[in-house]
Amino acid sequence: MTDQPRPLEAQDALETLVHQFADPLSFYRELIQNAVDAGSPQVEVRLEYLEPRPGVSGPGTAVIHVDDWGEGMDRRIIDTKLTRLFSSGKDGDLTKIGRFGIGFVSVFALEPDAVCVDTSRGGENWRVLFKRDRTFERIVRDEPVDGTKIRIFRAMPREEFDDLVERSRAVIGYWAKHLRTEVTFQGDPINQPFALDAPCQVRHAEEGTEVVAGYPVDGATFAGYYNRGLTLLEESESPFGGVAFKIDSRYLEHTLTRDNVIRDRNYERAMGIVRRLVEGPLLERLLDLLEAEAAAAEPGPLREYLYRTAFRQLPAKAAPERKLFRDVAGVPATLRECRAAARRGELYREVPGSPVAEALRALHSIVIDAADGSAEAQLLEWVARAEVPRAGASFCRPLEVPADRLPAGWAALRRALEERLRADGCRLAGLEAGDFDYPGSTIADRVAIARPPDATLVPLAEAGVLGTSFLSRRRVVVVNARHPLVRRLCGAAEREPELAAYLAAKLFRIGGERTVRDEARSAARVWEARCRRRSA
Repeated sequence: MTDQPRPLEAQDALETLVHQFADPLSFYRELIQNAVDAGSPQVEVRLEYLEPRPGVSGPGTAVIHVDDWGEGMDRRIIDTKLTRLFSSGKDGDLTKIGRFGIGFVSVFALEPDAVCVDTSRGGENWRVLFKRDRTFERIVRDEPVDGTKIRIFRAMPREEFDDLVERSRAVIGYWAKHLRTEVTFQGDPINQPFALDAPCQVRHAEEGTEVVAGYPVDGATFAGYYNRGLTLLEESESPFGGVAFKIDSRYLEHTLTRDNVIRDRNYERAMGIVRRLVEGPLLERLLDLLEAEAAAAEPGPLREYLYRTAFRQLPAKAAPERKLFRDVAGVPATLRECRAAARRGELYREVPGSPVAEALRALHSIVIDAADGSAEAQLLEWVARAEVPRAGASFCRPLEVPADRLPAGWAALRRALEERLRADGCRLAGLEAGDFDYPGSTIADRVAIARPPDATLVPLAEAGVLGTSFLSRRRVVVVNARHPLVRRLCGAAEREPELAAYLAAKLFRIGGERTVRDEARSAARVWEARCRRRSA
């Protein structure tokens, strides 16, 4: 005859419920939850260690106290709720956290030697004593108890007790940190503000629900689900990219195993509240902070965070009238203005103080204050939907050098170099000294550039052009007066002007492609000129 599975007995069910949670210390959550549901204004958890009596061998005893000042229990509740499995008065009541009435049995996962429950209600005073084998007896007390006081006894060495204290603190802190009910452990408050570690965050509250959402500094997501402050689930994954949120709602409840939230219609209702907060007020708060940052005279401590967050969160065509950037002169610019300038090819970025940026602004271009690799530059290109070049990487504009700051020997070098370039056939309109080391400069290491006679703003692609053909436009050569080689050549020009000018012309590399024959002819002319000067 085929063996039939034996019927599930009550003891089997009890054993399953005792070990229903992966962490034996999860019973703290169940007892605190019961205390909150009983209306207790405070829950006090404390551990004490009783050393063995003198002359008695073996370890001492750990005593775990969980005290509340709630409604308490009478005989009926003890028989139908505390000592009877799967019986609960919480089903269908959205003002209660628990649902299953099975939490108390989890205290036996710790394998205690005894559990003592003292409680009073309606003039009845009871002690329920659970033994190691989980049998129990009810004892009438003479004195009333305010609420319910639970003691859990277990023999253990002192080292194990010390470890139990630290683990208990961590477990209670995780599950009870946001409870509205005051919770203390070893006399220290456990409760923490219902908030996030995010500089940009918003809060929303309605009947039975409170939500806080924000953008973490590191961009990591987080989702926390709570019911009346008791933790139901915390996880690193969030339905909203780059957003951390916590929701405390009557619509949320945990699964039977307490390791997740039930994903039902009430859950979707709660998540709809979060979604509206994230897509509306949270994004608006970010834009408000960005506008304030763009209008500030000096960068604030959140500047990098705000622009980096906006790059991740801001829709490409959103908020056209928001002034999220400032130009190099400190004037705020709207996203619409930036996008329009980008389409015209007149949007640049640069650091403040750049003469190139000043010249471009005079030509009605927009030059945003944004350095290479900055979060502002990254966001600017995202909203413009185009690469935004640095002004100094596209143009140059040497500054004038006062006469008293010209290097000694400059007049000799200038005269000799001008003669040399004209002798080589260059279409020269003039030669002058300039300062190439200005804010945002990309030509500080150049010896010279060439510019049109009627322009001081020069495209970098044309800065090395000095033609020799009849059709070439004449250009002004600007020599970098602060370049160390130029200063040395100025000194040499007072003794050997021809050689100094020849070397300067080769360093400039502004004559286009030159053949070996061109170089040979130029060197011969230099030698002849030097010989004439020395024989005169």
